[in-house]
Amino acid sequence: MGLIVDVLGAVLMAAVIFYVIRLNANLKTLKAGKAELEALIAAFTESTNRAEASVLRLKASATETATALQANVTKAQELRDDLSFMTDRADELATRLEGAIAAARGVSPTTGANVSQSRAQQPPKADESQEERGKSKAELLRALQGMR
Repeated sequence: MGLIVDVLGAVLMAAVIFYVIRLNANLKTLKAGKAELEALIAAFTESTNRAEASVLRLKASATETATALQANVTKAQELRDDLSFMTDRADELATRLEGAIAAARGVSPTTGANVSQSRAQQPPKADESQEERGKSKAELLRALQGMR
């Protein structure tokens, strides 16, 4: 009976040795994988840090661009307002100029278009044409000086 127990103990010891050898091989593989995993984690950390730095630069660039764009938009709005004001003033001056020309010709401003068409059909006299041009130029010059 002692021999059977010794043989059984030897077989079990051989099985334990076999499993210990396999476990040792797996532990070596795990240690090698751990070093590889640490290298991957270090590379991932470096990539993450670079990405964060890039995001910060991108945010700074976006803020700078937004500021410049807002300045351009503000300037464009001011120019639009100036142009609107100038256009309104030009319309007022054109209306006054039209009324002054119509008054100088002895035509009412409301019927000026009809009279202008009838005058356009008649050939203008040389003296009247020169005189009207001179008056129109003078009034236009006064109106432009009034804008300054």
